[in-house]
Formats: sequence, structure tokens, C-alpha cells
Amino acid sequence: MRFEPLSGKELQLIHDVTLKILQQTGAVVEGSEAREILLSAGCLEDGRRLLFPPRLVEDCLNHQVAVTLYGVDESIVLPLTEATRSYTHNFGSVSVLLDPCDNKIREALLQDLIDFVRISDSLPHPDMVVPSLRPTDLPEEIASLAMTAYTLQNTVKPVDIGTASDRWEISYLIRIAAAVRGGLQNLVEKPMGTLSISPLSPLNFPADITEAVIESARSGLPITMLPCPTRGLTAPVTLVGGLVQQNAEQLAFLVLARLVNSKTPLVYTCRLAGANMRTGCVSGRDPDIGFSGACVAQLARYYGLPSGVYGLDTGSAQPDLQSGFERAINGLYPVLAGATLVSGMGALNAGLLASAEQLVIDDEIYAMIRHRQKGITVNEEAIGAEVVSAVMRGGHFLAQEHTRSFMRKGEIYTGTLGNEAPYEEWRVNGSVAIREQAQEKIRTLLANHSGVVLDQSVCSEIEQILEEARIDKKGW
Repeated sequence: MRFEPLSGKELQLIHDVTLKILQQTGAVVEGSEAREILLSAGCLEDGRRLLFPPRLVEDCLNHQVAVTLYGVDESIVLPLTEATRSYTHNFGSVSVLLDPCDNKIREALLQDLIDFVRISDSLPHPDMVVPSLRPTDLPEEIASLAMTAYTLQNTVKPVDIGTASDRWEISYLIRIAAAVRGGLQNLVEKPMGTLSISPLSPLNFPADITEAVIESARSGLPITMLPCPTRGLTAPVTLVGGLVQQNAEQLAFLVLARLVNSKTPLVYTCRLAGANMRTGCVSGRDPDIGFSGACVAQLARYYGLPSGVYGLDTGSAQPDLQSGFERAINGLYPVLAGATLVSGMGALNAGLLASAEQLVIDDEIYAMIRHRQKGITVNEEAIGAEVVSAVMRGGHFLAQEHTRSFMRKGEIYTGTLGNEAPYEEWRVNGSVAIREQAQEKIRTLLANHSGVVLDQSVCSEIEQILEEARIDKKGW
């Protein structure tokens, strides 16, 4: 079962207009090396902007490169290009959190990051772990590197290698990930995640960003193309206008990466959001966040690329009713549309606030969404006409092997959080709210986690790389 909001003609129109924008308007591209690469391939110069010939874009799109991610434990495999379902992961790079103990907002510390990673590692539905919190008790100059380092140490699942804004960050992130894999070649063969790079909207690639793209593409590691346009502020206010501009940013990024290395694995990612035009605030309340992710799932398939989208998002600053209905709506659209990676688990307040309680609740929300992403099997065995006949002759459904068989297959969803008891029974048993259930589950998961998953020698090597980076950054 797949939700497809765009028709074939509409996809073709989006592509055609995108090529027109790239040919006639182009993109601001800075950095001498990037400009030389693009101009040598046939781009035309128009001041700071480079104009992309349609044929060049089409040629670069023709390079189909499969993307497969592996866990820190290499037996865990996520085939993104050939994905048969949506994978999900937590939010990334938040520096404040809602403390589950006292319900107060505070700055994130290293132990908080470790706890979030271990919770994500223990929950059944996060398929991948993104470095979630940016600890404020670590040196700021290496905080982005440390996020990845300590995430890799505390989960066996695939790990996003990190988001980088320059060549320096890319080079050290690669070194840290390669240390875990036992060398760069092993990492390229079995990457545990992608390198994420964000150009500026609209259609602006500063020198630091183009250098990061070039460094990443040369490594051979998968890259997440991560433009973040905001409708009404840095992109057209219409949803389709934002999708087209974002598509142009993706394809300009793709051309540069593929010219550097035609075998560069790429992930087409949507972070398109709408602004409140009265306040300028970007809010997770917007149901178009999930809907745009559904559109991008289609666009990515149109180009033969895996997709990464926002889903479980909300404007609320608490794990409350608002958070529940907003993130369920925003999560449902892209999963039903077959998006490859769906982000947002554990984030509140439009991604500005982290919550371990919400992370646990999101595992439940995603389980419910996944339950019906599988669709419905329509055949004689599932229909069970003979079961109806048996019951009508004097039996009952509970006694039927058909009932037992399909219950074992998960026909009826059975959750682990929330209440389904009648009100009086719920009240007599303590009136336990879902947040209290989530808090208890957090304590249980952390108490039962095995701790650091890497050998001490690898952890020591990572610490040495972090220290070298700290010293090196001062002279950068």
C-alpha cells in the first residue's frame, strides 16, 4: 500500500521546471575548486552564479549508485536503495532537553547524549541512531565530532556519521568512523551512516560547503544532501514552489558530487518547512512537513535515489496531546508514501528541544504507523470464510486455529505504552499517564543496557583523534 500525492505528469513538470531554473538562474557557487570542476564540465559563468546545462544534470542523474548502511555491528544491514519499508531514526544536534525527572528545560551534557543513544539502541523501532544531543560540557570546537564519537561507542545500530559545514569537520568525522571500522576501505565497503551537508537556501553553495562536498565525494562514503529551505522566507511560500527550489538545490549538489566521483552514493533529503508569516517562526505544527516528505519520497524514487524526510514533528514543547496528534499526522504521510528514512524521534518544539520521554513514546507511534504500512493481504486464507461457517455451526472465533495463527502474525496491533482499560480500572490502578509509563521505561532501558559496545583500544584511538582535532582546530 503506497500513498502517492503526485501524478506522473506532475513529477515530470517539477523536473522540467527544475532544469529550467538551473539553466537560466543557476546557483551561487563559491570555492575555486568547485567552480573549476563545474565550469570544466560545461557550466556557464554568470557572476557568482553558475548555470547548469540540462544535459549535464541528466548525465549525472544517470549514474545509479546503490546505498546500503551497516550497523556498528556489521550483521545489521539497511539496504536503502532497495528498501522494502521505511526506516526511522531520532532527531539530531539539539543542545537543550526536557529533563524527564523534573520536567524542566536545561542544557544537554555528555551523559545525556550517552543516555539518549542507549535508549535509541534499546528501543525496537529506531533503525538508525543519529548523534542526538550537542553536549555543552565538551569543548565547543570539537562538539560536533564528539557527538559522533560517543554515539558510535554506545550503539550497535547504524549511526549517522555526522553533519559537517567544512572540509575540516568532514576529514575528522571520516577518521573517527574509520577507526570504528578498522580503516577507511572497510568503512567505504560497509558504511554505518552518511555524511550530511547543508547548502544555503535559496541555491547558495558557500566555499566551505563546496569543499565539504568535494572532500566527502572523494572519500566514496554516502552523502546526505540536506538543503533546508523555509517556505515564505528562503523559498516560495507554496508547497510545490518549495519542492521545486529544493529539488534544484538537490540536483546542483548531486552534479558537483558526481563530477568529483561518479560512484558517490547519495540520499535525497527533505527538510522543507513553512514559516508562520506573522511571526517568522518555523513550527513543527505544520502538517505539510509530513506531506512534503511524502512528495519527496516520490521525487527521490523518480531519480532512483533513497529519501530521507522529517516525520515525527510537532510545535509542542511537551509530550502532550498536541505533540501526539501532530507527530502522528506528520509521520503517517511519508511512511505510507514509502520514504526511505523518516526522522524526528524524540524531538519537540520543531526540533529545538529533546525529550527522552518523547523518544520512547515515538517508538510506540511509529510501531502503530508501521503496522499498517505493511498493507492488507487479500486472499482466501486471510478472509477465512470457513471460519465463519465453523462458528455459525456452533463454535466460536477464539477456538479457531485461524484466529491463533493470524494473532501470532500480528494481525491485531498490541502496544506496550498507553491505557486501554476502562476508566475505573485505570483509576484504581493509579491513573498512570503515558509520560509516567515512558519515564519508567527509560529507567528500565538504561539499567539493562550493556554500556560501551566498542573495544577499549578503539575508544582510546577515538579519544586521541578528538584531542588532535581540538589542538588542530585552534590553528585552523
